[in-house]
Amino acid sequence: MRFFGDYHTHSYLSDGRQSMEEIVRAANERGLKEIAITDHGPMAAVIGVKDCSIYLEQKAQAAKLQEQYPDMRILVGAEANIRDLDGTLDIPEEVITELDLLIAGLHPYTIPTSVQDGMALWVQNSLRHPGKKQSHKALVANTEALIAAVENNPSLDIISHPGLFFAVDVKAVAEACSRHEVLFEINCGHNHPPISDIIEAEQTGVRFIINSDAHFQDTVGHLAYGSSLVEVLGLDAQRIVNHAAGGGIAAWGKTETRICTYSSSRGYREPARHR
Repeated sequence: MRFFGDYHTHSYLSDGRQSMEEIVRAANERGLKEIAITDHGPMAAVIGVKDCSIYLEQKAQAAKLQEQYPDMRILVGAEANIRDLDGTLDIPEEVITELDLLIAGLHPYTIPTSVQDGMALWVQNSLRHPGKKQSHKALVANTEALIAAVENNPSLDIISHPGLFFAVDVKAVAEACSRHEVLFEINCGHNHPPISDIIEAEQTGVRFIINSDAHFQDTVGHLAYGSSLVEVLGLDAQRIVNHAAGGGIAAWGKTETRICTYSSSRGYREPARHR
């Protein structure tokens, strides 16, 4: 399968080992028509950006790079961290509105909005190995958080690597994504989800996006894992939004509704409910 673009990459401003220019150059060399730089939100320890002003600086840099690469569209987005069971993200609305796309996922070492949410998610997941009861509690909490992120953030384009670090009910998450037109990511950086999860998700009618999650130049645009799954499973190319004939983000992005629920490190606030 050929692809229009790669919409999940990281620069050295979060946990990547490449500059924005290196990402763009690699994407151009691999024949992509669109590339997105999507660094981690600031509330994940070690891997996150220093603060959200970084994204606005990246937008300015992307505009300059665009002049050098007129045949490829350069996008700036973010991979926000889900901070609690309400699906609260760690990037404020005024920044979200400036982004070209929004990804969100559960990541280890994320600062929660409350002690209770920290216990329900990160502590519970650290206890998931001793037995089935603890594992089930973790799965239920993780699924609740992902579904809440989908339901409460109308700007959300993509759920990243669902189930990778935090086990989830794949069918329930995929159903929520399908209802709210959020894309279910096939992540080639982690070769995740496994084929069994894709089979289960596909039955819900959800649409997929295949991304590299590249942290190094060598893996920008490397989407072989997802391509092989499409071939093995016989998935309809129309279900993969970034297939070569798909038309890019203009065909599937949510640029008109950049709204999110947000809580800063200063403490918890009840997220607004958007319906």
